[in-house]
Amino acid sequence: MQLQGTYFDGITSVGQTAQLTADARSVRVSWSGGERALAIQDLRVEAALGSLPRSVSWGADDYLISDDHATLDALAQLRGDRGWSFWVSRLEANLSGVAVAVMFTLATLVLFGLYGIPRITASIAHQLPLAVSAQMAQSTMTNLASLLQESELTESRQQQLRLYFSDHERTDAPSVDVHFRRARSFVGPNALTLSGTTVVFTDAIVELLQDDQQLLAVFLHELGHARMRHVEQTLLQSAGWAVLLTFITGDIGGVGELALTLPFAIGQSAYTREFERQADAFAVAELQRLGIDPEVFAQALEELERSHEGESGDTEHSDASEAVHRKLLEYLASHPITADRIAAIRGIPSS
Repeated sequence: MQLQGTYFDGITSVGQTAQLTADARSVRVSWSGGERALAIQDLRVEAALGSLPRSVSWGADDYLISDDHATLDALAQLRGDRGWSFWVSRLEANLSGVAVAVMFTLATLVLFGLYGIPRITASIAHQLPLAVSAQMAQSTMTNLASLLQESELTESRQQQLRLYFSDHERTDAPSVDVHFRRARSFVGPNALTLSGTTVVFTDAIVELLQDDQQLLAVFLHELGHARMRHVEQTLLQSAGWAVLLTFITGDIGGVGELALTLPFAIGQSAYTREFERQADAFAVAELQRLGIDPEVFAQALEELERSHEGESGDTEHSDASEAVHRKLLEYLASHPITADRIAAIRGIPSS
């Protein structure tokens, strides 16, 4: 076997035309200034990287460079080089194999992002100490101080609701802290779960829902978020996806990162919608345990929906337009469609 290439002495950058001759046991490298006799096992053939020239070395400073890939592969096989780098180079030379590998890698990463990360983060979230959740909620309250200002509800009304909610909680689980806040107008009637330890009601939702059982239903929904550590899971999932996207994109820049972020952002919205369904189911189960008709929850959601429609103005659309908007919302909205939530509470199949 003969291999033509360029010899470098390892001292200067000047190359010399050289020839490598090899058989099953020995190798001879000759160039205009001399020659080397080597054992075949002393050779190291560099793995292929596209069509770039590859080096043949033997543990010294000097080496040979060649772009005769067929002969280089034969030389590697002659010395028994069929390790990982050999098979990788063979795969790189096979376009169909590269395409399959790329598709398999992307599918694996997507599946891990959509299913693996949520499972892992759910397990971690449930093991977080409540003290961590409490600190997280306190930090959120501090950051939202300009948005969630001191409540204008009387202290007696706040205490009445706290006691009412507490009396209807299970005694075999840690209770949550309930805060009341006056929120900016665009927040409107709302209740928020800040962590596994903290729930916030806006003054507007207390004023809107005059029936305390409706407020209790909303509280039980938020309690479901707290018990299942949905806020913690969401934060951990976001961190997990950020790590995964960094691993995928490397330094390819913002365009590639945006293209890869979109499917995961949609996936995150889907999991947020699932959290809402889980919290709804928790509230319904708790209401039934307490002997309260879950219809009060459905009515509370209807009241909230009407109030939000009133704030957003005219929401009427033609049938075709409404169907398009509905599908878009189902796909991208972080909360399920309210009508579907109400139907699920009432046990009616959604349309």
